[in-house]
Amino acid sequence: MQRLRAVYRSGAERPVDHFDNGGPVGENERVPAVIPAASGAVRAAARALGRIPEPDLVPAGHSARIIDAILMSLLVYRVAVPGVPVPIPQLAVIALIGIALFRRPTRSFSAAPWFPMVAPLLLAFLFIETWANGLSPERRGTNIAVLLLMAAFLASGRIDVGSAIKGLGVALALNTVLFYAGIAPDDYAGKLTGFLQDKNAAALVYAVVAILLGMTTRRLWLRLVYLAAGAAAMIATDSRTTMAAYGAAVVFLLCGRWLRRALQSLILAAGVFFFFWAENNLASVGTYELTREGSDQFRMRIDQAAGLKAQAAPWYGSGLGEATVDLDSGTWFFHNSYDALVVEGGAVLLVAIVAAYAITGLGLSFTHRVEVDVTSYQSRAITAATLVVMLCAVRLGEVFFAPIGMFVLGVGLARLLVPVEQVEKPAGL
Repeated sequence: MQRLRAVYRSGAERPVDHFDNGGPVGENERVPAVIPAASGAVRAAARALGRIPEPDLVPAGHSARIIDAILMSLLVYRVAVPGVPVPIPQLAVIALIGIALFRRPTRSFSAAPWFPMVAPLLLAFLFIETWANGLSPERRGTNIAVLLLMAAFLASGRIDVGSAIKGLGVALALNTVLFYAGIAPDDYAGKLTGFLQDKNAAALVYAVVAILLGMTTRRLWLRLVYLAAGAAAMIATDSRTTMAAYGAAVVFLLCGRWLRRALQSLILAAGVFFFFWAENNLASVGTYELTREGSDQFRMRIDQAAGLKAQAAPWYGSGLGEATVDLDSGTWFFHNSYDALVVEGGAVLLVAIVAAYAITGLGLSFTHRVEVDVTSYQSRAITAATLVVMLCAVRLGEVFFAPIGMFVLGVGLARLLVPVEQVEKPAGL
């Protein structure tokens, strides 16, 4: 009974009426039954194995923390402010971390101790190898440290996941309205960008948030509205890469409801195949073949130069901030985040970051304390959002260490943790 009460206090379960319509329940209508966040079969299996069902990150009836929603919404504002040396998204994250430091965590890393151990070691490695290459790691390294801390605070509950998702959703809605009203910037000749400025960066954020917004509601029709709005945003941004990634993610999201992990893996593999097929074939659809021919050729040159630089990098990397190439008297950032990881931190950074996204995206709990329900919408949405990030990283240069990428990592990590009330106390305490 004490364990059941602890689970209820943690938000993983809630008393509901017999129909569970998501609305308020009158005092006379309240029943003692408890509906878990995970399915009944998963919960029964978890009990049999002595495990804890994955936490419900956005419980029904969730009330947003205004400060979390507002500050996270500023991740959308990428426009430079005169006199402010640090971008607004980074300032917002730093401010939110400063506030969250004074909050108690609601989830414990005891079920995923690898993250608080690996993250500091990885940062130390990046600073040391960058200094060894004769470069200054302070600016880039500090930004990565802040984003890793944001992910940790999202996972531990110091930053509320539901509030962050809702804040981003409202910000994107406002960005769209202001863009078509002619108030937000238009840097790509009518392509939806607004305060996100770059069309590929904008498409990535729209895709991830459209998928994760479904976690904030239990209504199927509203989830479908969010996905349809995300698809419309993909078309409006005209980002071929994200269109293909979003399509693969939505197929997995819809088909994975009735499949266990093994079959879901096959759907993911098919989604990756579809992504490369669609991304390549979209280049010759309609006017793309004529309007994008010159830019695609130049992009190919950048990719070739980036690939050569990645091949020449030592196993420990060439240092932070080195994911650039010089072409035609200009300096250009990589268009492949995997090559960027190899150049900046070598095989060490590549393996560590890709593994972190894969573990959190697939919900792999190595301590066997948390039972992840892979068929739940929450689980499928996190996996689908991670799929978008990892696929877009093939064609976009700053994805894994972008704020939206680390946001997805933090949300995925959150479902692997256990409520602090359920952490076993040492004997004698």
